[in-house]
Amino acid sequence: MIAGTLFVGLFLSAVSISPSVAGEPLRLSVTSGLPHDHAVPRIVRTHFQDQVTRRVADPGGGEVVWDELHAGTLARLGGALEAAEDNLALFAVVAVNHESRRLPLQNLTFQMPFTTENCAVVGAAYQALHTELPGMTDDIAAARQAFVSGIASDGYNFIAVRSIRNADELRGLRVGMVDRLESWVAGVQGLPRRLPDDTMGARMEAGELDAALLPTSEIARIGLKRFADHYTRTGFGAQVPFVLTVNSRRLAALPEAVRTAIAEAGAAFTGAAAEAYCAAGAQAVADLKAQGVRAAKLLKTRRFQWADSLPPIARSWAEANDATDRPGTVAVDMYMNRLRAAGVNLLRNWSRVAPKSALDEALEAAQGSADNAARELSQVPAR
Repeated sequence: MIAGTLFVGLFLSAVSISPSVAGEPLRLSVTSGLPHDHAVPRIVRTHFQDQVTRRVADPGGGEVVWDELHAGTLARLGGALEAAEDNLALFAVVAVNHESRRLPLQNLTFQMPFTTENCAVVGAAYQALHTELPGMTDDIAAARQAFVSGIASDGYNFIAVRSIRNADELRGLRVGMVDRLESWVAGVQGLPRRLPDDTMGARMEAGELDAALLPTSEIARIGLKRFADHYTRTGFGAQVPFVLTVNSRRLAALPEAVRTAIAEAGAAFTGAAAEAYCAAGAQAVADLKAQGVRAAKLLKTRRFQWADSLPPIARSWAEANDATDRPGTVAVDMYMNRLRAAGVNLLRNWSRVAPKSALDEALEAAQGSADNAARELSQVPAR
């Protein structure tokens, strides 16, 4: 049985990444482990695969056929990196929170919540680190792959069986999550539970789970409104839960025109993917509201207080990577500087162990002002 599986895998590898011969279409493959109806396979298909196909065809390079190996066809979630490493697929959509043992630098954004909900800003900052910071992609290269792009998602928010308007209301709640977000929740005495997303609805219905913390696009996709109808926009911000990689050896074996098409499509993909993911999140919010979800948000004061109450997540992550000769501290500092340069007002200086609260400074700046920013800093609960 194992031998048969290996044979099928090697066959797929040979067919799906070999140049076209005698007028046959060029077959390229991509794997992720994600469900077919997840936002990411659709975004990769529309904003990367289709662009590669078009760019190859424009100079008369012929037809490209894509083998999409999702939904566990080739690899489960957390196995895409190894699948591409073993030559079973040309491209891999790697879930960074599920590959953190081998890719300890790539889950960078999850160490700094409460940044910005602007997917394009987050995606651009993440991309800059991976193209400019020495050592940032070494672990990807060790897996025989090259980094193509980060994929910035819409913001992570709560859907719950009761209202969550501040950190106190999270105390004791059992919160389901797919990604490694435990520190965001445990830091304010919530009870994190890492679960497959397709089990969360049943857990809520059975009374075993009180809330879920997911991108809003995912909250809508898996239909959690049927089990919980309190939605909270948290301000945790956009994240980069996935990166797109390519098998380096197989890429080098492709015709030059195809490699050029891949490089050009990859260069345009970061921004296009971010915009598409944020658009999916916005549509998901609209759909949830149309279904009658009770929507609220954490006011800015509450977000300051929540951020201040968390442990030094980023500093601990940076020091752990520094200890293994990876650029942890430099990556945190560079990422934060990129966000500031893009106009993001950070709620917490994550490069410090115990930063002085920024809440007092913000209140002082807003004192006496009648604009919307001042009103958002009030202690009035969100409605």
